[in-house]
Formats: sequence, C-alpha cells, structure tokens
Amino acid sequence: EALSDAWEFIEALHRDEQPYHLIYQNNKILCMVRQRQDNYIHADWTAGYAWYEACGGVSTANIDNFKNLDETELKEELNKLIIK
Repeated sequence: EALSDAWEFIEALHRDEQPYHLIYQNNKILCMVRQRQDNYIHADWTAGYAWYEACGGVSTANIDNFKNLDETELKEELNKLIIK
C-alpha cells in the first residue's frame, strides 16, 4: 500500500509540473518538493540547486565565495527553495 501511495504522489507531482528531488536512503524514499529554478534568481556565488544543495550541501563557484559566505546569506538562499 505504501508503495502505491508513493507512486500516486509522484504521478501527481508530474501532473502538476511540480519539481522535486527523490533521495533513496536506507530502504526509504525521501521526496523533497521544491520551487522551480526559473521562479527565482539565485545568488552569484552559486550555479543553482539540485538535490545535494536542497539537502543542505553547499557548492560555490570558487574558494573566495566559500570563505565569504555566512550563515545569513546561506539561509536567505535556501529559503528561495521553499514553496510559499
């Protein structure tokens, strides 16, 4: 039953053209629904977001961007992924 519920949920995301990430971990599937990348403008220090970044990983364009990145900037950027 849980498997069919999961597929039904994923199919609904496709019908709604809703972006998401699926992460397979410890025999579980995590589904992270997210904003479309064309719905916001990301900061210059990043190339955008995929599943890694949506889970809290940080990729920057260069070491200077990484060294200068602070908690406030990171929170502001990750908040852009939240569906409001």
